[in-house]
Amino acid sequence: MTDSADRQERLQPTRFPIDDKRVYDAYIAGRKSAAIAAAVRAGLFDLLAGGALPFDRLQSEMGWSERGTRSMLDALMAMGFVEVTTDGFTASADAAAYLTRASAGSLWGLVDMEVDSFLSPAALLEALAEDRATVYGGEDPWEAHAADPAKARAFTAAMHSVSERPAAGLAERLDLSTARRLLDVGGGSGALSISLALANPGLECVIWDIPSVCPIADEYVASAGCGDQVTSRAGDMFEEDYPSGFDTVLLSQILHDWSFETGAKLVTKAFEALPPGGRIVIHEKLVEDDDSGPLANQLVHLDMLVWTEGQQYRVSELTDLLERCGFSHVRRVRTAGYWSAVEGSKP
Repeated sequence: MTDSADRQERLQPTRFPIDDKRVYDAYIAGRKSAAIAAAVRAGLFDLLAGGALPFDRLQSEMGWSERGTRSMLDALMAMGFVEVTTDGFTASADAAAYLTRASAGSLWGLVDMEVDSFLSPAALLEALAEDRATVYGGEDPWEAHAADPAKARAFTAAMHSVSERPAAGLAERLDLSTARRLLDVGGGSGALSISLALANPGLECVIWDIPSVCPIADEYVASAGCGDQVTSRAGDMFEEDYPSGFDTVLLSQILHDWSFETGAKLVTKAFEALPPGGRIVIHEKLVEDDDSGPLANQLVHLDMLVWTEGQQYRVSELTDLLERCGFSHVRRVRTAGYWSAVEGSKP
């Protein structure tokens, strides 16, 4: 290959031999999040999931400008979320499954929350300097949810949307055939309890969460048709001892919200509440010990910085935590996507 042909293939100026794509792609990636969040909030994917539409009809239905509609469609087609057929534009299979309101397991609620709570550079810089949650203007998120039912509902919907698929994975991978009563600490919408109950007809699950969340959980449970197995109970996991009478304690996406020290207290409370032979199950998006990723889980460190006092756990950190709190036979079980369960037994 000649020198000129090599330069043309690489498209690299001699003056700048290091490719800039890694940096530029990381920089531009925020536009992806902004685009799908705007499209979700506006209902574009809900509209396109109903069938293909020609451009003029789509623009009219959305109420957007012609240039705006073309720009959005171009971006979403490049991302693979919108496709073109002989009848017009339609949602891709991924978008129809995970970016529409009506689809079970959809990430709609999580993506929609980005419109109001976007992880902006300004919010991240503030959180980096002050080491406190900045998402609600500095107000403690959990106090905000307790005081404002609308915030509690939006956050619960977001967590439900991100939890349904991994909850199904947990229900398939975790053997709860001998469990009889499960306490879902900070269980929110009950997505985990619902999946576990549906997979284990003999299992009773109690969602233990703050008073403002329990009625919302009851709605999700009723919609799933498993109210005979899953109920809610108001409580405070910090101020109260865990309720007794349960052989399994589940903490899904709880520990990462808090410091390592607070996490140890929550796990110790679980150990004290469980009978001998009882089991704890921690369900989280874990980071590998060698920091090889997954990148998506490592980036959630930044979400935690803006939203909470916490961080994502490495596999060994969570394993060590359970063992230090007295649990034995600790093991990791991969459940779905980026998610894993770490479980242990009380001797």
